[in-house]
Amino acid sequence: MRHRHARSLALAVLLVLGACGPGQEAADPTGPATTANEPSPTPTIQDVMELEKFAALEPGTYFIDPDSDPSTPLRVVYEVPHEGWSQWFGALKLAEDSHVMINITTVVNVVRHGCRDHAWADPPVGPSVNDLAVALADLAPFRVTSAPTDVTRYGYPGKHLELTATRCVDGNLLSWVAPIDVAEGEQGAFHGYNAEPIEEFWILDVDGTRLVIEANWSPDSPPADVAEMRAILGSIQVEP
Repeated sequence: MRHRHARSLALAVLLVLGACGPGQEAADPTGPATTANEPSPTPTIQDVMELEKFAALEPGTYFIDPDSDPSTPLRVVYEVPHEGWSQWFGALKLAEDSHVMINITTVVNVVRHGCRDHAWADPPVGPSVNDLAVALADLAPFRVTSAPTDVTRYGYPGKHLELTATRCVDGNLLSWVAPIDVAEGEQGAFHGYNAEPIEEFWILDVDGTRLVIEANWSPDSPPADVAEMRAILGSIQVEP
């Protein structure tokens, strides 16, 4: 299965400070000197898009530039608390018959039809949160399982909706288009679905930027994997 969208991870470092008491040997003078007042080092936060595609993610902290534009300050930081996840536009976990996935991006358009017409919508989807929510809710052959509703998530207003995907009789199922798709000349988000997974969207207005955080999972995904996905979603911090 393939999917293009999402981004961020790294390791926290723990310093153990010791002091010599009576009868103890002095610390090695050639070792690094520390004091009780010395601040702990800042944990490293790694750009997930700097890693090799589908590389295993070590548990830790990652960030992603959701609009793929280094000239803009927006980034999203998140924690991957468990092993088994892979590099993605967020994070991805695959099993033989299931998957869980988080995509973090700024969707710029949708396709005309998920199965039959993968050309991008023309005119393209408008720039507002509501424009994209309506376009996704109207995109065939997806089924709306939770209609767009107003939410505040990660400190920003937006819309939440949930779709259920379906198999295409012939060919691949595509849906939304991210900036990286445009840069690489791709048709759009590719869903190599092995069942009829659920897609859950939070479409947020972050000081004028439309940020999309999307989670999807298959009906056969183990509950533990879905719980890990929810933990990653719960750790997200948006830095405008």
